[in-house]
Amino acid sequence: MNKSIIYLSYFAIYTLLLLFFGKSGFKVTNNARDYFVAGNSLGLASSIFSFCATWFSAASMQGVTGTVYAYGISTVLYSIVPWLLGAVLLMVMSGKIREYDIMTLPEFFYYRYDSRFLQALGGGAVSVIYTLYIVIQIRGFGIVMSELLDISYMFAIVLIYLFIIYTTFGGLYSVSKSHRLNFMLVVLGVVLAAFVVLKETGGIYSIYENSMMINTRPFPGFLHVTEEGGMVHLSAKGQMPPLLLFTSFFGWGLGLSSTPQYAIRIVAAKDDMTAKKMIFYSLIALILLYTGLVIIGMGGRTIIPSIDSIRSVDEVFPHLINNVLYSPLSGLIFIGIIAASISSADSQLLIASSGFTYDIYKNLINNSIDDDRFLNLNRAFIFAVGTAALLLAIKPPDSLLIYGGYIWGFFSSTFLIPLYGGLFWKKSEKEAAVASFAAGLLAFGVMMLRGGKDMIHPSFPGVIASAITFFSVSAFLNMKRRGVDEA
Repeated sequence: MNKSIIYLSYFAIYTLLLLFFGKSGFKVTNNARDYFVAGNSLGLASSIFSFCATWFSAASMQGVTGTVYAYGISTVLYSIVPWLLGAVLLMVMSGKIREYDIMTLPEFFYYRYDSRFLQALGGGAVSVIYTLYIVIQIRGFGIVMSELLDISYMFAIVLIYLFIIYTTFGGLYSVSKSHRLNFMLVVLGVVLAAFVVLKETGGIYSIYENSMMINTRPFPGFLHVTEEGGMVHLSAKGQMPPLLLFTSFFGWGLGLSSTPQYAIRIVAAKDDMTAKKMIFYSLIALILLYTGLVIIGMGGRTIIPSIDSIRSVDEVFPHLINNVLYSPLSGLIFIGIIAASISSADSQLLIASSGFTYDIYKNLINNSIDDDRFLNLNRAFIFAVGTAALLLAIKPPDSLLIYGGYIWGFFSSTFLIPLYGGLFWKKSEKEAAVASFAAGLLAFGVMMLRGGKDMIHPSFPGVIASAITFFSVSAFLNMKRRGVDEA
């Protein structure tokens, strides 16, 4: 039977299941709290599935696998290790953030600093940046669908657009239900793909030995030819300089620890212990999944040291499954790859919506809007954001992983210090929070305009500038206040 027909059959079944799981949220969503945080009622199992499904996006499934294929194990230090360290910070802040009765992360800025302006500023940033981030999921889905179903990229991205709008319309209840399905498919896809690679290569030690000898360019147009031993070298024999690997933590790690999508999963858990256990058990599951992706990327490179028909790292995984390692299991792996894109996109679309409707519109314009109108406003904005992301995905970024690091770097440069400073330092001031947001954004923006010429992640100076400004302004204001009191 034709491969495309087999894939299409799997996709049809997946579509029906997604429609079934996604519809449940409409019946139980009655107000903003239901819509954004599922009434703060998610149990441990639902929380773990939703946390992991939100985390494991196309940047992981395709970006990590393809980057491992191109650079080797240095990718672990560039992205995976910072992610995991960032999750540890989430565990540290989980109890503190739940002390505030919030439905969005920018709302914390209002409660902590008594600043509707800072809440609105955060909400605007969330709406814009998450719209840009959804492009990652749309591009990832489009690559997989066009490769495996032999359809146009444009038609493929319209499909995910329809999927994510449908599941997001029901709010977090619908999203969390669909996450159960999607994350199980992600796990199945990674496990099956890793099994196929191990069987084809002869095992982990064989992958290690053969990867030591690779000295090819991974695909046409890639900047570097891999040096012998580079695949198992911590900095890929200089292709990923130590300075870049170190400063990437300020983007991926600190960014992850301050992004709204994970903070809201903490808030949505039914109690403090559930939130902490959610992060701990999720980390165990994610470590195992990333081990699988490293096996797929490294093993795939030893099987085929160079792929002439692709142009980016994001195309590696679907190409391997469809052309190099095709088997009766490929259909399930294919569904796992697209489930990763959809399960992150709907979470991010929900967050983007909250930034405008709750943190800007309800905060500044119409605080008394009734529940039905507010939910309809959210659905209208979801449609608008989804459409904007779809249009941006027509000409997407070259690398999902690098692009994602810049997105997360924005949050570490702007949200991180006001968030953690506000949670753990009682003397932090509103003016300091606003100033640190602006200083971090300015430093980050300048580095982005330089285009990575210094091989330093742009979030590094952003975080430094934000931190210095925050603590300096707070210290100055506290000293000034003490002087007034003494007088």
